[in-house]
Amino acid sequence: MGSFQIEPSAKIDSVHLNVCNIDQSLQFYKSFLGFKIVKNKSSSVFLSPDGKPPYLIALTETMTKNPNTKNAGLYHFAVLLPQRKDLANFLSHLLQHGDDVRIDGFSDHLVSEAIYIRDPNDIGIEIYCDRKKSAWEWDNGQVRMTLDPLDIKGLQNDATQSWDGFPTGTTIGHVHLHVSDLAEVKKFYSEILGFKNTASMKGALFFAAGDYHHHIATNTWLGKDVQPANSHLAGLDYFTIKISHDMLNDLIKKLNEHNVPLTRLEDNSISIFDQDKISIHFIS
Repeated sequence: MGSFQIEPSAKIDSVHLNVCNIDQSLQFYKSFLGFKIVKNKSSSVFLSPDGKPPYLIALTETMTKNPNTKNAGLYHFAVLLPQRKDLANFLSHLLQHGDDVRIDGFSDHLVSEAIYIRDPNDIGIEIYCDRKKSAWEWDNGQVRMTLDPLDIKGLQNDATQSWDGFPTGTTIGHVHLHVSDLAEVKKFYSEILGFKNTASMKGALFFAAGDYHHHIATNTWLGKDVQPANSHLAGLDYFTIKISHDMLNDLIKKLNEHNVPLTRLEDNSISIFDQDKISIHFIS
């Protein structure tokens, strides 16, 4: 019997974020990034590219400010654009408003081109587009990724129009997490959840379903003494992974085999915590 593997169609469905000031955050996510409100529910706002389901981002106001401690949790979430021209349009928009937004950097990862920014709560956001899969370089199940400089001028030349928000087909491509121990991470995300370890670099491991470069990235760049994640702080509350109903049933059996506690939710989804108390919901 082979090792357990998550189905190739598994994907990151949404990220749920805690923010300190919902109005300030909406100003950023709506007015600058261009997301539209799908619905308001209690103290949460749900956002998508066109204001229609499914939502990609949920914002919930929290009264708890981050302490001066290092906690496991979100390094960044990544918004995947359908085409390079979309990234070029966003780049032009960003450079026009650069004084109003914290820019963390620009990178060429070989498999993708990426722009890194932060929201008003210091939450990291990657805006990226993939290169064609035929251009990805694989060697014995490992994909080659780099941290090369982005060709900003070349990308700008591909801009076709002013930024008017995220286009149809935009998704959450991956999440990148701060963790405490990579060996424990590999056991949990690969051996238990069934994601393939597709790449590694100093202090980081990358995991994917199917033939993607990565859906989940993890790093220990905060050091080994990080505290467990706290979903009451500004930052990540939880992220969701979408799988089929049959896959969800198989996963529940696997989690039970490894004595991983799970909570069944009203919408037939489940919630679990990883080794660093990062919350994950599986939906079907």
